[in-house]
Amino acid sequence: MASRSHSPRPLLVRVVMAVAAVGLFLVGYQWGNQYQRAQEGPPQIAGVLLSPSVVLPEIALRGPRGQFTTDDLETPWSLLAFGRPGSARGHRGVARLIAVWNRTADQPDLREQLRLLLVSADDVPGLARDLERLTPNLFVLSTSQAELGRLRQAMGASGDAQEDGDELPPTLFLIGPQARLVALFPGSQPAAQIAEDLGRLAERPDAFTSAAERDGG
Repeated sequence: MASRSHSPRPLLVRVVMAVAAVGLFLVGYQWGNQYQRAQEGPPQIAGVLLSPSVVLPEIALRGPRGQFTTDDLETPWSLLAFGRPGSARGHRGVARLIAVWNRTADQPDLREQLRLLLVSADDVPGLARDLERLTPNLFVLSTSQAELGRLRQAMGASGDAQEDGDELPPTLFLIGPQARLVALFPGSQPAAQIAEDLGRLAERPDAFTSAAERDGG
């Protein structure tokens, strides 16, 4: 008796159905994950989270490496301190920025994205260049007194103490995606705690843009 041939079609149908089921599961999982993240509240940090985040005005800064504009803030994260590079307060600002940077050693992705900015109205290229040698991601920048005042006001830093005799380190301001001011860290907050806050915020970059911007509107 001749053996009956088996059609490969039922097996093919089963394979196609299995692939389709896996695809539907992945789509559903991704949609559910995005929906869950959209429903989450803002990240919880020890510093001061700004909700909503603040869109900064156009800036025009300069430093040893050239012009630094709003376009340069489009990269994920910049941590900024105000202080004259030749002052004790400016030195405390640089030290605090680098201390936070050192505490992110266990967050390589964040370290790769994070830039440190010291901003003032003092244009001292030689001193700025010396300070920038401390770490390659440090930018010592200057602008006019009027522009500095405008930037400080936009960031809510107009009341931040500027006296060199003030022993408290300067407040640090975190600029996130799309040049938005996301959070600030008072001078009393330890560097290790700031680094932990940065890690939490870096996990949720979508939390700092409007729904229209997330949808491409």
